[in-house]
Amino acid sequence: MSRFVIKFKNLTPLHIGTGKENYDFSSSVLHSDTLSSALASLRAQKGKSSDIESFLMSFAISSAFPYFGEFYFLPKVQGRLNVRVKGQEEHAYRKKLKKVKFVDSQLWQDLIRGKELEVKEEQLQGDYLLSVEALEKFDTPSKSQVNQRVSVPRGDGKTEPFFFDWTYFRENAGLYCILDAPDDLEIELQTLFEELGEIGVGTDRSVGGGRFEVEKVDMQIVQDVQDADSYMLLSLYIPTEEELKCIDLEKSSYELLLRGGFISGSEEVRFRHLRKKSVYMFNVGSVITSSKSLGGAIVDLMPEWNDEKMHAIYRSGRPFVVPIKRNAV
Repeated sequence: MSRFVIKFKNLTPLHIGTGKENYDFSSSVLHSDTLSSALASLRAQKGKSSDIESFLMSFAISSAFPYFGEFYFLPKVQGRLNVRVKGQEEHAYRKKLKKVKFVDSQLWQDLIRGKELEVKEEQLQGDYLLSVEALEKFDTPSKSQVNQRVSVPRGDGKTEPFFFDWTYFRENAGLYCILDAPDDLEIELQTLFEELGEIGVGTDRSVGGGRFEVEKVDMQIVQDVQDADSYMLLSLYIPTEEELKCIDLEKSSYELLLRGGFISGSEEVRFRHLRKKSVYMFNVGSVITSSKSLGGAIVDLMPEWNDEKMHAIYRSGRPFVVPIKRNAV
C-alpha cells in the first residue's frame, strides 16, 4: 500500500454544485465521493464496469484541499481549535478562529497531536490559519466571482437570467488530494486523474470549467500520531452497521452532510435529469472515537425508475482517516 499526493495544477475556473439548483453559490470543497465516482465512471467507460464496487473499496481518497506554492492546507478539526493569539484575550479572537476552514499542514500536525498553539494575529487570514513561513509568501489561493448569465430554452420558451459562481485559482495555487492505494493500482489511478483533468470536474465542463494538469507527488503531508485514541476524517465517511455500533458518538466531534444531486455521470442522457437518492455522511474534519478501525461502506443511490437500462449509482463512503488525540478537539 502506498500513500501519494495528486496535485491539480493550472486549474481552470471551477464551480462545485451543492446538490441544489442554486448556481450563485459554489461549494468550497471538492469532496472525496465526487472524485472517486468520477474515477469509477471513467474506468467504466473503458469497459471495466463489472467490478466498480470492488474498485471503490480498493483505495482511500481524501477530499481535495487547497495548496499555495509549497504550502499545503488541511481542514480544521471539528470542535474548538486549540489555539490562542499572542497578547490577546480569548474573547477578542475566538470569532476569527471559528471562521478558519483550513490550517497550514505544519501547524495542523501539532494540533492533531494535542498541542496548544500560540500564533500572531496576522497568521489568521480569513479561512486560513498560516504558519509563520507561509505568512511571508501567502496570497489567497482562490477567489470567487459571481457572473450573470442567461438560460436560453429550446423552442419558444422565455429566456431567464441567473447568476453563476466561479472559483478562480492563482497561477501557483490549486487543489490536491491524498490517496492510499495498492502499489499495482498507482499507475491506473494517475492515468484516470490525467483523463479527468482533460474532461474537467464540477459544473460547466463543456465550456472548459474545472480542467487541470496532474502532478503526482510522493510526500508525507500527514504523519503518524503516537498515543492516538481517535480518527480524524479527511474524506466523507459512511459507516457500516457494525462500525456504527462501535462508534462512541458522545466522545466524537462530528458534522453530518447530506449528499445527493443529479445523475450527471450517466452514459444514458435521459437519466441525467433524475435525482439520486440522498445519504447522510460524516463530514471532513469530523473526529470519530471508535473501538474498531473504520472501513466504510459503498452504497447504491439508484433512484426508483422503471427502465431496464437503469444502473447502479454507487457512492463511496470509504474513509481516509488520520489518527488523532481526542484532547486535540
